Amino acid sequence: MSGKPSGIPERRVFAKGTVIFRENDKGSEAYLIQQGAVRIFKTVNGRRIMLGNVKPFQVFGELALLDDGPRMAGAEASEDTTVMVLSKASIRDMLDCAPMGLNTLVQSLIATMRTMGEELASAKAQIIELGG
Repeated sequence: MSGKPSGIPERRVFAKGTVIFRENDKGSEAYLIQQGAVRIFKTVNGRRIMLGNVKPFQVFGELALLDDGPRMAGAEASEDTTVMVLSKASIRDMLDCAPMGLNTLVQSLIATMRTMGEELASAKAQIIELGG
């Protein structure tokens, strides 16, 4: 036990270059960036493919918490980064309080995002292989 009162998110700092989580890891927390930036990437044919960047006041790592699937991509601090840690329980509590039907919509969006992430990484890898 950390000794922190429940409900108060933990603050964590990642130095530039720190891998925060890896593709296919089990997810137990998501992150809200307060300061800094994070790269999101997938590995395709042994090559790291960038999917995007996350900036202050954006959340990353949430998909694995919402659908209990593995991490769809890896995350690395692209500069020194401070985050607030969002626990799986706190995110589940938010969904439990949401209007009926919202959870179904969220699950549908997550499935679409996972598919699009795979397709984007594959397309970028093909472009790189073709020299573009």
